[in-house]
Amino acid sequence: MSVKERREREEKARLASILEAAEKVFARSGYYQARMDDIAEEAELAKGTLYYYFKSKDEIYVALLKREAKKVHEEIRRLITEDSPLFQDLQRAFAFYLGYFDKNPAYLKMFLPCMCGTIRFESGVDFQSTAIGKVPEGAFIGETLKKKLHREGLPFSPEDMMKFLKTLQIGIGVKLLEGHKDEAKAAVRFFLDLMKRVMEEVK
Repeated sequence: MSVKERREREEKARLASILEAAEKVFARSGYYQARMDDIAEEAELAKGTLYYYFKSKDEIYVALLKREAKKVHEEIRRLITEDSPLFQDLQRAFAFYLGYFDKNPAYLKMFLPCMCGTIRFESGVDFQSTAIGKVPEGAFIGETLKKKLHREGLPFSPEDMMKFLKTLQIGIGVKLLEGHKDEAKAAVRFFLDLMKRVMEEVK
């Protein structure tokens, strides 16, 4: 291994270590109470070293959101195809969300306040444009949903459907954070049953 390759691998490992430490700090303290000092201490780094990689806690927070949003969107994109029925897509997507958020409570604690609009980044960074809007898979999901609604003749606009799905996603997240996993599952079942009835009426 060359010196350059070894250095790049070390840099990558250092970044991963910082993000892992930051995730713990944000999950423990929340966005507003977390400090760069806390992250540096958790990562066992000098504060100056931390600032070499990230200029602010906003940059770290957004990096974490981007990392996880990319994973989520990539998995959703894998689960759905352009030819699969919309109802099947919804079943698969929400089964994935339930499992993913249940297994990743630290990320859920970070993601949910941003989805609800309760976090205002100190640097003025916009969550939607940085963490979700620039993920290519997000655009694919939106376009695919639009095509399927039209193809299946469903009486919903893509915009209204996306808003509803976002609201349901937030509700599921809240229930999971409260420890009410059964209620989160019940909410998904109710939504899917409702969608199934609407689709059957359209046919």
